[in-house]
Amino acid sequence: MKRWFSVLMVSLTINFPSGSQDLKSPGEFLGYEPGMQFTYQHKAVEYFRYIADNSPLAEFREYGTTYEGRTLGVCFVSSEENLANLEELRKNNLIKTGLASGEPTGKQIPFVWLGYNVHGNEAVGMEAAMKTLYTLVSGSYPNVNEYLKSCVIIIDPCQNPDGHELYTSRYRNSMSMLLNPDKNAWEHNQGWPSSRSNHYMFDLNRDWTWQTQTETRQRLALYNQFMPQVHADFHEMGPESTFFFAPAAQPWHTVITQWQNDFHKLMGKGNAELFDDKYRLYFTKESFDLFYPSYGDTWPLFNGAMGFTFEQAGGGVSGLSFKLESGDTLTLKERIDGHFTASMATIKVSYENREKLISEFNKYFEDNSKKPGFQYKSIIIKASNEKSNIRNLLELFDNHQIRYSFAGSTGKKTKGFDYSKNKDGEVTIEKGDILISAYQPQSRFVQVLFEPDSKASDSITYDLSAWALPYVYNLKAYALEEKISPDTGNVKYPEIKNVVSSTKPYAYIADYNGFDELKFMAALYMKDIKVRYSMKPFRINGSSFNRGSIIVARGDNKNSGEGFDEIIRKAADESGVRIVPAETGLVESGKDFGSAYSPLQKKRKIAMLCGEGTSSSAGELWYFFERELKYPVSLINTKDALQTDLSVYDLLILTSGSYTGIKDTITDYVRRGGRVLAMENAISVFNNSKLTSLGKAIETKATEDKAAEKKIKSDDTVHLRKFEYAIESRYSVSARSAGSIYKVKIDDTHPYAFGLGNEWFIMKRTAGYPYLPSGNNIGYILEKEPYSGFAGFKYKDKIKNTLVIGSENIGKGEVIYITDNPYFRAFWKSGRVLVGNVVLR
Repeated sequence: MKRWFSVLMVSLTINFPSGSQDLKSPGEFLGYEPGMQFTYQHKAVEYFRYIADNSPLAEFREYGTTYEGRTLGVCFVSSEENLANLEELRKNNLIKTGLASGEPTGKQIPFVWLGYNVHGNEAVGMEAAMKTLYTLVSGSYPNVNEYLKSCVIIIDPCQNPDGHELYTSRYRNSMSMLLNPDKNAWEHNQGWPSSRSNHYMFDLNRDWTWQTQTETRQRLALYNQFMPQVHADFHEMGPESTFFFAPAAQPWHTVITQWQNDFHKLMGKGNAELFDDKYRLYFTKESFDLFYPSYGDTWPLFNGAMGFTFEQAGGGVSGLSFKLESGDTLTLKERIDGHFTASMATIKVSYENREKLISEFNKYFEDNSKKPGFQYKSIIIKASNEKSNIRNLLELFDNHQIRYSFAGSTGKKTKGFDYSKNKDGEVTIEKGDILISAYQPQSRFVQVLFEPDSKASDSITYDLSAWALPYVYNLKAYALEEKISPDTGNVKYPEIKNVVSSTKPYAYIADYNGFDELKFMAALYMKDIKVRYSMKPFRINGSSFNRGSIIVARGDNKNSGEGFDEIIRKAADESGVRIVPAETGLVESGKDFGSAYSPLQKKRKIAMLCGEGTSSSAGELWYFFERELKYPVSLINTKDALQTDLSVYDLLILTSGSYTGIKDTITDYVRRGGRVLAMENAISVFNNSKLTSLGKAIETKATEDKAAEKKIKSDDTVHLRKFEYAIESRYSVSARSAGSIYKVKIDDTHPYAFGLGNEWFIMKRTAGYPYLPSGNNIGYILEKEPYSGFAGFKYKDKIKNTLVIGSENIGKGEVIYITDNPYFRAFWKSGRVLVGNVVLR
């Protein structure tokens, strides 16, 4: 009776905005009620545009397009007055953060951003977004008009349209005419590739910090124009679960403020009230932590907002209905209600705490600029670092509104933490060194990105445990406790413009420094230009050139015609490479251009296996080829490999995955003269001791380990170890690396390692492999301790003296082993050189 009376009273207090009764609901617009079908993304965009065109409380803004050409857009929802003054509200908010100059001209109110469907197959999000939008503009919810007077709500209905459409089209194609909750049915089991990810198979909820993908970059460009106080990210998890909302699980990164902690509790309480009202089950403080900085909850937290993850039971496997182990049926309609309820709770709690949201938000940025908590007040990036890595680092700073300058105090010698040595050292500030000061609005985020060892409240984390940028970009960098003053002037690097000699030089030379030269080589291959590279350093015309330097000889390209010089110049300019003309092939020291130490290279044909059983790292390398190296790669589905003539390809790439069914095909390709790059667990294709040096080494190591293994007797009390989830979790992580960073010793005389230097850093997640008794041990780990991040004690004992990069000949061919992904999630930029060397040399 009490609940019925409450509902009656609520219904009598709802005020409908003028004209709202004429608006079509999602069901009326789409022709079916929410929960009866998955909606195509373009129809949801049409509905959002329709609402914006017909309601004075909504404004639609397109902010970009996906790789496959689909619209990315949001709706701003607020009172008519607020929308009329949206630009003023936006500017006032940015001025208060210190990210924009000027004086505020009026009021400041909270921006509350609701983001749905970052994972394509978590398709309930977009359905809930439409219901939330309609509820707000129609006024069909208690106090909604007050919410809109005091807040601006930003609704992004689908952050990953390409993944969503892959899921929806597959589901509609396979669904039964009658609802079928049987988990074994076709409609509940979609194949490869996973529709969770985007076009290039990236998990966009791991891309917030790195912004490698166009969807992320365009979304966060809009986000940075408004800097919302609240960001909620809506997900789905397994169907047998319930619903997750804040507070989040441990660990929490230590830069998260007390107010952000307190607001997580307030948000949890506010959600619990609405969920209790509906007798819905939920849980908090489990599974989903706040440590890794590239999620839809942590990235906003490190940018001053209140960041939240909401997880509804369901996911792609659930379809329109799913039979649970309990015997109940989980429906799409029920899942929509879960995210709708959490959406309204988020808005409600934000409204109720709007004044403190604003004051604490402003304080966050003021403290950042005036009294940063980071131990290190200045980061120095040495000017001598490889230019493409510095350029990409500065692009990352620009994307995150992180300020940088040239360092002042040139010539000053000071103490600081040396990232490359993982200990304190000394640095002399030189002209051209880059300074990142902790005294800036984004100070806490600077701390998160540059902490030598990221600080958390617990060692068990959902994802990576290390990501310090000097290791990501393989940069010589120092963290100083001293505040260094900036130099005047903007950080700009002059655009390279080469001039073609009218004398038709004997050859053109590009000194090899890093990835730009590999792009240059790829561009030349695309024009069918043959190149050489130097196996040894050399000197000519008084200038010195590194190993790997590119030599483009006129005599090797006699059929290129009169346009030869212009092709070289244009490729060099577009790649950011300076070319040096040479009038002779006779060097002053080193090896002459026609020597066997300067091998001739021509365009390579590359293939990569993908398909069922392979991992998303295939998508990462696909992205690398198309968007960074700009060189073609043929993706061959594993199911077609047996019928494919692999001999036409110069290199076959195997990313992490299972290749059991085509193992013989791959090994036969190598024996006949092919080259294979095997990464991560794809290396297991070659662990046969009768075939490979690697297999012999693995067998020997296994025998040694077994002999050294401590025998546990049947009556040993170790078997009585009490099973408790938390304890069991800690015990299991003792044998793994939680995405920790290890230093790799490099044989930089090997062509595959050119440009890496004699030391490199890798994101280590896999077990170690033994050294090759025959072949090339190109990169290896000599120490048990990671430079940054968490590795379990058992893992550390086994990782010392293990292989990271190696190669061996099998028959007439060659296999190159890389034990971990060197281009991890496309943000580990220093790994591009390694992959590019293998591909192009």
